[in-house]
Amino acid sequence: MNRTFAHFIDNFIEVTLGSLRLLAASPQFHSNVWETAPTEPQDPSVFYSIPPTPPELQFDFVHRWLDGRTHARFRFPSFFQSPQPENNIVHGMADLQSEGESSAALILLHGYQMNTFAPLKWFAEPAARAGLDVYYLALPYHMQRAPRGSWSGQYGLSADVQRTIQSFRQGVLDLRAMISWVTQVQKKPVAIGGLSLGAFTSLMAGVVDDRPFALVSLLGGASLANIIFAGFSFRLIRKELQEAGVYPVDLEKWWYMLSPGNFKPALPREAVLLVGGEHDPIITPKNVRKLWQAWQKPRLLWFPCGHASVAFYARPIGERVADFLLNRLDALEHTNLAAADSPSFMQQTQTSTKLAE
Repeated sequence: MNRTFAHFIDNFIEVTLGSLRLLAASPQFHSNVWETAPTEPQDPSVFYSIPPTPPELQFDFVHRWLDGRTHARFRFPSFFQSPQPENNIVHGMADLQSEGESSAALILLHGYQMNTFAPLKWFAEPAARAGLDVYYLALPYHMQRAPRGSWSGQYGLSADVQRTIQSFRQGVLDLRAMISWVTQVQKKPVAIGGLSLGAFTSLMAGVVDDRPFALVSLLGGASLANIIFAGFSFRLIRKELQEAGVYPVDLEKWWYMLSPGNFKPALPREAVLLVGGEHDPIITPKNVRKLWQAWQKPRLLWFPCGHASVAFYARPIGERVADFLLNRLDALEHTNLAAADSPSFMQQTQTSTKLAE
């Protein structure tokens, strides 16, 4: 796919969907941000901390398909409480293997303004066919979490600087809560990932959480603030900010805690897979390369697409992601076997046996 066609698709979708919604929305910038916005970086382990107890998931609408997989909706209370009650219940969908056949789980987050998990499933299907349970998680203010009278994502990323900070923080906390449920209740290894805004959320979770065995970023980058000032798609939000005297340096400072490129990952380099679009005007190649540099150059795959047009490459991307996850699981298994065979482990086992006697 060439650059011109990729940008045509991105701009067409933005004009026909995103811009019409933003034009209908009322201004969201609040002038008190100059006094209330954070001016100094915080400790991410504190900013994104969660309780040790996993959430209680409630499953509904369970359906078993002919291939043996089970599809179900689930929900649980968010650890973060926003002013909108609808947003405080986390909603998701699960694509589960037959009982006892799943070796691991994958948690995926969708992109900005998405009101369905369908596009995300195109990328996840190879992993599901490879035997992984897949959980799709709705970001704050999206889908069922959108307050009455708003469209999916309207309050999630906007010119309201402070609300965007809290929304993003809530998304990371929700993802970490889901990690806790899979690892503590299901007792399975878990990988995390996301697309676009969901990728940024997953990346920030990877800054503070070392439990996932893998992290997959589909069109994520180093700086969230950069996407507002890069290209056509966020021009209306950008216009509102600029009219209020907000410059890129201001937004970079205020959204410092939302930008993965400002931090080192808690996961090893081998556990991270980055996917970038060569013609992406939103999460630009420069933004992706900055993340790649900041995160010690993990594996990076490029595809000849823009942002929305990444959907044309869902199958090959999904296959590469599935291979990556299976390889990570193999490496994890070999590491555990090596640890079990080590002299120190054997000595600890013998000591524990004697104590038991």
